[in-house]
Amino acid sequence: MIRLILGRIVSSIPLIVGLVTIIFIIVRLLPGDPMTIYISPAVPPSVAEQLRAEFGFDRSILHQYGQWVWGVVRGELGFSFTHQKDVTRVIASAFPNTLILAGTAILFQVIAGISFGLLAVRFHKSYIDKIISMGGLIVYTLPTFWAAIVLLYIFSYSLGIFPSSQMHSIGADEFGRMEYFLDLIKHLILPATVLALPGAAAIARYLRTNLLDVLHEQYILNARSMGIGERKIFFSYALSNALIPTITITGTSIGILLAGAIVTETIFSWPGMGRLTVSAIFARDYPLIIGCTMVAGIVVIAGNLLADIMYRVVDPRIRTEGL
Repeated sequence: MIRLILGRIVSSIPLIVGLVTIIFIIVRLLPGDPMTIYISPAVPPSVAEQLRAEFGFDRSILHQYGQWVWGVVRGELGFSFTHQKDVTRVIASAFPNTLILAGTAILFQVIAGISFGLLAVRFHKSYIDKIISMGGLIVYTLPTFWAAIVLLYIFSYSLGIFPSSQMHSIGADEFGRMEYFLDLIKHLILPATVLALPGAAAIARYLRTNLLDVLHEQYILNARSMGIGERKIFFSYALSNALIPTITITGTSIGILLAGAIVTETIFSWPGMGRLTVSAIFARDYPLIIGCTMVAGIVVIAGNLLADIMYRVVDPRIRTEGL
C-alpha cells in the first residue's frame, strides 16, 4: 500500500508540472495583461510601464515562468491582484467551501445512485426499471447550468423552499451553533443536488447492469444450490461484488465535480474554488489562475489515488502492479 501511494505521488508530479506549465503559457500568450484592467486610461504610459515592470510583465515568458517556479519551491504561489493578498491565503479561504459542497454531492450521488440501482434490479423489466434506466440516461446528459436553473426556478423562486444563492443567510454570524448549521444545510442542498445528479445517474446504471450480471454468475448459483438464503446471497455475495465499480466512478467523478463546481458555484454564488477560478479568469489574475489550476489538478489526482486504494482494500485480488 505504501509503495502504491509513493509511486502514484511520484508519477503525478510530471502531470501537475505539465498542466501548470501549459496553463501558464496560455494565459501569458493572451492579449494584454492584468494591468490593462486596473490602470485607468488617464494614467500616463510611463506609470503603466513602471507598474508592468514592477510585477515582471515586461520580462519574457521564460523569465516569468522561472520566477514563478522559484516562488513555488519557496512555498509561494504568488500575489493575487484582485484580492491584494497571497494566492495561498485566497485559496485557503475558498477551498474548504468547495470541499463541503463536493463532499455533500458525493454523499448524495452515492446514496441516490445505489438506491435507484437497487430499485431497478428489484423491479427488473418492469415500468419502474424502464423509468429509472431512461431517466438516468436523461439526467446524465443534462447540462449542469440547465439543471441548476430548473431547480432554482422550482424550489427557490416558485416554492421558496431553499435559498437561491450564497452559503449563509444575512446575519448568520449571530445565529446559534445549531441554527448556523441548519442554515448551511439549507443553502447547500440545491447546489449539491445539481453536482450529484450526473454521478448518481451513472452509479445507478452501472450498479443495475453489474448486479444483474453478478446474479447470474456460477458462484451465485452454487450458493443457491447449497441452500444459502437469498437475502444473504444478495447482500454478502452479489451486492458486495457489484458495488466495486462504484468506487471507480466515485473516484473519477471528483474531476467532473470540479468542472461542474465552476458552473454551479457561479450560478449559486457559492464562495468556493469554482467561483474563485471564474473571477480570476475574468480579472486576468494570473497567479490566482495558476494556483487554482494546480490545486484542481492535485485534487483530481488525489481522488484517483483514493479510488485505487479503496479498490484494493475492497477487492484483495487486485494487485498493486495491476493498478
